[in-house]
Amino acid sequence: MKPFELSRIDLNLLTVLAALMRERHVSRAAERLNLGQPAVSHALARLRELTGDPLLVRQGRMMEPTERALALMQGLGPALEQIEATFRAQAEFEPERAAPVFRIGLTDDLQIAMLPRLLRALGAEAPRARLVTLTVCYRNAAQHLDDGQVSAVMSFLKDLPAGAKVRKVRTARFALLRTDTAAGKISLDDYCRRRHVLVTYAGDLCGTVDETLGALGRQRDVAFSVPQFGSLPAVLAGTELLATVPEHVAQALSAQGGLRYEALPFESPSYQIKLAWRAVTDKDPAEAWLRKAMLRAFGD
Repeated sequence: MKPFELSRIDLNLLTVLAALMRERHVSRAAERLNLGQPAVSHALARLRELTGDPLLVRQGRMMEPTERALALMQGLGPALEQIEATFRAQAEFEPERAAPVFRIGLTDDLQIAMLPRLLRALGAEAPRARLVTLTVCYRNAAQHLDDGQVSAVMSFLKDLPAGAKVRKVRTARFALLRTDTAAGKISLDDYCRRRHVLVTYAGDLCGTVDETLGALGRQRDVAFSVPQFGSLPAVLAGTELLATVPEHVAQALSAQGGLRYEALPFESPSYQIKLAWRAVTDKDPAEAWLRKAMLRAFGD
């Protein structure tokens, strides 16, 4: 058998394969690489000829990898990331001149409370930078980080990929949102009597606050659940419904007008918001700058 020669491979083809494996879509892979779609399609054709395998096959609107493609990326993925990290670490980052494409994952609450400040910082300090934001939750944040869809996530985090870096951002607590004009603050009895809207990624009718109330021997009436905090102004408008949300969301939404927020009539539970990033980007000057900007936009 003729020995394999590395010189036969254009390493640019491997970066195309990595992008296709992440995006599972030719157009999105082209966007990630700042290439035209024909160039990515041509590179895929060359990869198929080189390996003798289709590598990715169309299933509906997406492309699914073959077993050969999965095996290739298991070995090549970490190597490509290390090569990229090595070269990036040697370059200085000049935010006012550079034109990076950043990809981050944020939960819905942080898109409301933190993202506008981050965008203003990017506009002022890194005007040529572009930012792609993916919506994540505690259930999928680690997966988005692990498979390279994003380089950093800010969220309540349970599990993290092996080797990921993490930093605590702040301790979050809950507050009350309402639109009615009744004078005075809500009492615990009124809180339990009135109907509530719950924001939940899981699509259920109970959450952390209900566990806290249960420990007090109390129960609230959760009548509705919605998947996003951004819908609350419209949902609450003109009603006596209450919404218990993270305090940073209450502050951001009430600042837009039409909503009022106040402290809960009982001790609020708390949770940790953390920033996690891929270890391979730890020494990347551009990514390090972005993480500092994220912390400035939302840190304590």
